[in-house]
Amino acid sequence: MARGIIRFVAADARSIRIAVVAVLAAAVVVMGWAPVASAETASGGAKRFGACLAAQKTGDLLLLFDESGSLQQTDPDGARVDAARYLLQTLGRYADRVDAKLDVAAAGFSDTYKPEHDWSELTAATADSTAQQLNEIKSKNNGLDTDYWQALDGARQALAARGQGPNGGQRCQAIAWFSDGQIDFTPRQVTKPYAEGVDLSTQAGVDQAKQKSIDSICRAGGLADQIRSAEIVTLAVGLGAKETPADFDVMSAIATGKGLNGMKCGNVTDPVPGDFYPVSNIDDMLFAFDSLTPDPGINTQGPVCQLQVCPEARHNFVLDKSIKSVNILGSGDVTGVVPYLVSPSGQTVELPKKDGKVNVEVGGTPVSYEWQSETAQSIAINNAGSGEWAGQWAIVYVDTTGEHADAVSKVNIHISTDIFPALLKSDKVQWRSGATVDDLSFGLVDAKGKPVPIDSLAGTAEMSVQLVPDGKEPISLLDAASKEDIGKPAKADLSKVNPGRATLKMSLVVTTAPAVDPAGVQIAPGTKLSPQDKTETVQILPKLGLPTPGERIDFGTVQAAKGVTAQLAITGPGCAWIADGEAIKTTASPDDIGTATVTSPSNSSSNCLKVEEGQTGQLQVTLRTEHDGHGGLNGTVPVHVAALDHPDDGQVVDVPFVASLLKPLNTTNFVLVLIAALLLGPGIPLGLLYLSKWWVTKIPNTPLLAERIPVEVNQDMTLRNGEPFAMAETDLVQPVTGLTDGVRRLSVLGVTLNAVMGRSPFGAGRVVVDAGNLLSVSSELPGTDGTGLHAVLPLAVHNTWVVLHDPRGPSSQAEVLLLVSGNTDTAAREKLYEEVARRLPELLNGLRLRAVQAGQASPYDDQAQGGSPFGEGAGGGAPTGYDPFGGAGGPAPMAPVGSPGQAQQGADPFGGGGAAPTASAPRPPDPHEVTQHAPVNYRPGANPPPPDPYEVTQQAPITYQPGYPQQQQQQPPQQQQPPPDDRRGGPPPAPPQRYDSDPFDPFGGGA
Repeated sequence: MARGIIRFVAADARSIRIAVVAVLAAAVVVMGWAPVASAETASGGAKRFGACLAAQKTGDLLLLFDESGSLQQTDPDGARVDAARYLLQTLGRYADRVDAKLDVAAAGFSDTYKPEHDWSELTAATADSTAQQLNEIKSKNNGLDTDYWQALDGARQALAARGQGPNGGQRCQAIAWFSDGQIDFTPRQVTKPYAEGVDLSTQAGVDQAKQKSIDSICRAGGLADQIRSAEIVTLAVGLGAKETPADFDVMSAIATGKGLNGMKCGNVTDPVPGDFYPVSNIDDMLFAFDSLTPDPGINTQGPVCQLQVCPEARHNFVLDKSIKSVNILGSGDVTGVVPYLVSPSGQTVELPKKDGKVNVEVGGTPVSYEWQSETAQSIAINNAGSGEWAGQWAIVYVDTTGEHADAVSKVNIHISTDIFPALLKSDKVQWRSGATVDDLSFGLVDAKGKPVPIDSLAGTAEMSVQLVPDGKEPISLLDAASKEDIGKPAKADLSKVNPGRATLKMSLVVTTAPAVDPAGVQIAPGTKLSPQDKTETVQILPKLGLPTPGERIDFGTVQAAKGVTAQLAITGPGCAWIADGEAIKTTASPDDIGTATVTSPSNSSSNCLKVEEGQTGQLQVTLRTEHDGHGGLNGTVPVHVAALDHPDDGQVVDVPFVASLLKPLNTTNFVLVLIAALLLGPGIPLGLLYLSKWWVTKIPNTPLLAERIPVEVNQDMTLRNGEPFAMAETDLVQPVTGLTDGVRRLSVLGVTLNAVMGRSPFGAGRVVVDAGNLLSVSSELPGTDGTGLHAVLPLAVHNTWVVLHDPRGPSSQAEVLLLVSGNTDTAAREKLYEEVARRLPELLNGLRLRAVQAGQASPYDDQAQGGSPFGEGAGGGAPTGYDPFGGAGGPAPMAPVGSPGQAQQGADPFGGGGAAPTASAPRPPDPHEVTQHAPVNYRPGANPPPPDPYEVTQQAPITYQPGYPQQQQQQPPQQQQPPPDDRRGGPPPAPPQRYDSDPFDPFGGGA
């Protein structure tokens, strides 16, 4: 079980604290001491995430909860979930304030990574309902392990699958990670993917696996660096770390680069990767999550008044007319201590403990508050344009029992101006290598980017701006410029800056106007707020006359040992190429993949990709590794650019690339493990496992809606009827019927969904998509079976989608089959459509490339009317056979008509990799099968007619030969390659192993 159980503060430690606070209280009384405010609320990682959101306007936050068994002692009431609710409320307000689209999801981990709640948009209005969905996580505290590697790798994959922002830019991403202890495993007969060959059935094996996990995470380029180089901020909360910091040395090192006890982790540590917050109770967690809020603010601590409001315990803050709102998180330390809010005129209002949100008025200003725990409260004050506002406010904590003289009050005060620093007319600025950029103009804008007059700030302000090229020293553009100097022109000297990516960092520090009495005499200085930061990614262009490469190459989720191809946009005029043999720079990579290379057919100045002025071309690039691996591969590729008329005189641009690598299942190991289980374990329990898994392998009975829509991809944009892909009013009105009890086979709009067990008795089954002659890939991970050409889905197919593509048709045309839960609202459905519009071009491109590599599509996109001129049947395309264990290797020869095996062919419940029964070999009816006929809405010439739902055939692969791009031929059976697990040769099998998670786990359900 995970260690790190909270040790409550000992009596001696509490006595020391009482003495210290008593001394402070005495100092307050004698010297009239006022609490000193700290200008830093959010730490480096949280501030960086907020600055990115303010600029990029789109981001993802993944809540990652420990679900190990030790939580039954450390957090039996699920306080971590209650604190997360407060985090969602504060971040929802922040997303609204900066006009950003912030999506949030939740996952748990113990021995594996477990998605709990899918992505949904977070706003102030949706925060409470989103938090409500997390309540079931409170009781999830019986996991076997505390496996950091599985947790972080699952989070990495989930965030990598989110793709790019709406305008092709980087998404702002963060992980809010909660755990109550160090890496720990329960001894049992299992191995881990990062510790192959290590058996955890002994304590020695557990210790070895633990060290291998730490090494895999923290080595140079390891899992921690993979997360950091993908610009994912890690915000970690350690429950119990105040009492047992040594137990959290690894967790804190992963989050920040350096642990509480000095451990170092990874090479990517500048800037500091994230934040770590040690906590011991619900209030600590609330303040930790509050620190993740990027809003400007101040932190103060002070004494508590006894029985009545007293001046020495005031937490003062000054507001002026430019301030829009104030949000306070406060705590009186112990029960019986109540906050009072004091207006500028001195009106004092008690905020007693009540259930839910409470609305009051203080000095005519609307105030709402809510008790988050027995001792902590959140308070919101909004500028309504009436009542008191400008002047000195205070929050004061009073011990109503008179029994807690040692209590310490603590508050975080977030003061929002809704004014941000900005580069004005940024779309007109060209950051060009070798040149000086003159007349840069900085100013103030609101959340929507509308200019704000500088004199609208009632107090003072300072702005600092830096341009930071990747790997280079910052270039200062403004250095603490005063409010009067902010608008003066600035310039950037790029004479020594190479082309590539850079970051524009802007910071605005506001001090509110002083508080004055009715006579205009100052009674309190203004409050200095923490910096309002904003971070934008800019592209340093090559020298004038040279082409410009795109910002990044995203290879997606791939098996890189096979090679994977992507496209890099090149904007003319000029030519571009990637030289053969030129090494890429790798920032982070999975274990044991060998050397990674990125190549291109355009590999020299003599055969470069040529692009005319005003045009954009696509440079084909291929990533390949020596061995398959699992993890993130990030780095840069040197791309040569030159003028069209001087190809030998150019520049090199280091273009970032990212890929999420998958390692295929070792089929030999799986078979050996299964044989060992059959020989060494009792057969009857194994049979019961298969039977129980078969019983639950069904598509669930949740209401389902479906829509099948023709689409076209044009310049990486998904089009529907020539317009950007979007939801129509007539979409998703037809329910899929017959799901009352769950089914194993379902026909939806001409596509058959088969629920299959997989070969293992463990784990969950999956759904295999049979689209007849069409190839397919799904929105899920993994998106296809082992062939890379047929989509797979989880059993819960709801809120997923499938791309359908005819390999004989144009590479830019496809259909999308949407499978949407009937319980979703319009906003959730529109979000799904947005995901399709964003991700479909990449999925379709990858599917087409795999089809070309498999010989099922022509490399020439010129046979829009289909394959053979002699019709579908020419070439003797016979249905292929199937693997009774669901193997997804190549097609097998079909038995001759009338042979003993033919009549028994059908959907395979163990694998789903084979063909469905043909019309000449009818199958017995399945009581769990539901067939739904597709509506007649296919456009002639664009879509094939709906197939007979009782007849599904699978054609043999189509091979295109040079000179005959439209000829299709059946591959002779004797030329087919054996499947990966064929026993006719190859190296001796490796020792049997078992893993704990997909895609490595052979007991994980058919990954």
